[in-house]
Amino acid sequence: MENMDETSSDIKGFNLNPSNTSNPIFVPEDEGLKFDKDALYYNMSGEKYLIILNHHTFKKTRYFKNQQPSTRNGTDNDVKSLKTLFGNLGFEVIVFRDLEYEEIIKNLKAIATKDHSRTSCMCVTILSHGDKGGEVHAADRPYLLTDVFTIFEKQPGLVNKPKLFFVQACRGASVDAGNTVALDGEASFTVPTHADFLVLRSSVEDYLSYRDANGSWMIQALCHVVQKHYEDLDLLHMITLVNRHVAYERTTYTPSNRAMNNKKQMPETRFTLTKLLKF
Repeated sequence: MENMDETSSDIKGFNLNPSNTSNPIFVPEDEGLKFDKDALYYNMSGEKYLIILNHHTFKKTRYFKNQQPSTRNGTDNDVKSLKTLFGNLGFEVIVFRDLEYEEIIKNLKAIATKDHSRTSCMCVTILSHGDKGGEVHAADRPYLLTDVFTIFEKQPGLVNKPKLFFVQACRGASVDAGNTVALDGEASFTVPTHADFLVLRSSVEDYLSYRDANGSWMIQALCHVVQKHYEDLDLLHMITLVNRHVAYERTTYTPSNRAMNNKKQMPETRFTLTKLLKF
């Protein structure tokens, strides 16, 4: 069991109204990487992109009730791990740091609307504070994850290609004390309340995510698992191992704050992939 001292969470938010658009598009069959609906795996031979929205420092604005959200110490180690891993896997890595909301949307739209006929995979990683209902934070204000998802949903060059979102952010203020499982004899083992149920999110709805000076639990587990298993496992199997690592190996250690001590975290994945994905 790995206990983490001086553990912080990625929470601080206010609700906004979601926005959605839905317009049909036409994708020419003879452009770019040929689509094979009967293939078991996605074609990953083309260009691959990892976009990182890294938030370390936030601004004191009216959207945050004129209070400055806490600095996310350790997040730069997540960026370092992601850049090393995905760079070695052939991804072009683009990092944005402490962008305001309008800058986030502008940059993501510019990337999404490029010619992606030769693109195999688009991955967006958001490292920030968050709250209930799919809310995450830009440097100046909260916004909804749907604002990001919709940018990539209707791009012709990205249709039938995997679009991955890794979101390291809290989804509420609840803490998970876990459940105790009896082992052989008189021993016992604590696992999160939400374990063993199946955009990768660092926690389930309403619950905190944790981070320390070495980085966040989920991102560091993701990098560790993918580095170790990308040659022999597909993404969904690797995510299962990420769940296992965070659930079994991570526990908060804050003896000076008993309310936050010995707490657990359970990542959650929602997917609509139609093929297996191997990096």
